[in-house]
Amino acid sequence: MKGIIVFFLLLSVTVFGQTVYQSHEVERQVQPTGGLVFLQQFISSNVQMPLSNAVKGVNGRVYVKGIVETDGSMTQLEILRGLDSLSNKEAIRLLSLYRAWQPALLKGEKVRQQFIYPVLFKIEPRANFDSTANTFTDYFDKNFYKTSDVSQAEYRIVREVNELGYISADVVYDQKKGKKWSNMGKVPFQRKEVWFKHAYIGNKIDSVRAYELSARDENLASYASEVMFLPNGILLSEKNYSSDNKIASLREFDLNGLLRKLDTYADSSHTQILWYENGQMKSVVEYPSTKNFVRKENIYVSSWEQDGTPKVKEGNGFWHWQGAELGGKSYIEEGQVAGGQKEGKWRGRWSNGGIHYEETYAAGVLLEGVSYEDSVKRTYTQAIIQPEFKGGVNNMYKLLAQNIRYPMEASRRGISGKVQLSFVICEDGSVCDYKVEKGIGFGLDDEALRVVKKMSGLWEPGVARGKKVRVKYNLPINFQVQ
Repeated sequence: MKGIIVFFLLLSVTVFGQTVYQSHEVERQVQPTGGLVFLQQFISSNVQMPLSNAVKGVNGRVYVKGIVETDGSMTQLEILRGLDSLSNKEAIRLLSLYRAWQPALLKGEKVRQQFIYPVLFKIEPRANFDSTANTFTDYFDKNFYKTSDVSQAEYRIVREVNELGYISADVVYDQKKGKKWSNMGKVPFQRKEVWFKHAYIGNKIDSVRAYELSARDENLASYASEVMFLPNGILLSEKNYSSDNKIASLREFDLNGLLRKLDTYADSSHTQILWYENGQMKSVVEYPSTKNFVRKENIYVSSWEQDGTPKVKEGNGFWHWQGAELGGKSYIEEGQVAGGQKEGKWRGRWSNGGIHYEETYAAGVLLEGVSYEDSVKRTYTQAIIQPEFKGGVNNMYKLLAQNIRYPMEASRRGISGKVQLSFVICEDGSVCDYKVEKGIGFGLDDEALRVVKKMSGLWEPGVARGKKVRVKYNLPINFQVQ
């Protein structure tokens, strides 16, 4: 008999847990963690509107009905009132990714509640699109300034794109000759299979197989957004460039297509926003630009726990960040911030609990630091020192200029362009692990490598918290036929 009573008790709990309540039946209705502003920013940052909708513009709401579960997710999503099939599908995708709802409460317990949420789409129409050829065309005047007046245009750049608006063929650039356009050249489109280093696989960094879409000329200038996808079509990253070919923004997504990091760049700094895996915003940090390798302190704007509890607000509070990395190992760093800058005692801890470093700050200035890596105690007053060529950057370029010999075959053919190299500056100032990241051929890649190898031993190594470390260095070498 006791077993039967227990069975009926369990059954009644299960039935209660499965009950779906309406908004007027609960003591506290469902709400986005942190408030509506967080959900609205999540949607605007994650939206991936198909090209056919984006080019004509969208301005309206899709009303989605579903059940907010006790774990903060939303299930059984369906369209109550929509705009069109593509907008409706995207609204469902967005709300299925967002799992940061605060569930409804009844008698102090979390319960399931039916909820209707209007997903707002406001996307301006995209100009210069030819739907018959699936191309965007940008026009430029005689000084190569962008213009919307086609009659005054002397040049144009034509980009063919796929259904999501990303580059899908060679970029064509033309010049007007009379009333007709004459082809000046092409920038090659590439669809390349790659291994993408991904930071959002559980709590570890790993590589996943992906493919990259890009269009770069011989000088490595990008003519389109560079994107990476999983083989199943889920977007992993999107890098956008400004008109002067500097990175304007970078988005990184997890394996489910959820935005986890957004970097936006300006001349003097760049801002980074991170999200948790449930869609709750994690932190906002401003990174000042570093000129001549002079490092300035970051500005810690805001941070939240995964449940939406604020830890740092308007630059004041306690900062706790898991995800810093050194030598392939991640660690946790934490400390007080005031006015957006480090203040007082800061500590870094390895995942196993061991102390990595302890530092003391005043208004963002490091007063003293002690590190304990490899059981060796090191003191320092500068946390990061970038590697430096002995005598400075000008001496490095002087060495390159004095030693480069233009390969005969490349000179004969008139081949010019940039060879993009990478190498590692080791702890003793030597150079190793040379790699041609982007080559030209015709002997230019080998010549670039030959000259760069002459720099081995001529570097002051990088230093991280008192310890000399290996640092990867990227260097473009420009070859121009005189």
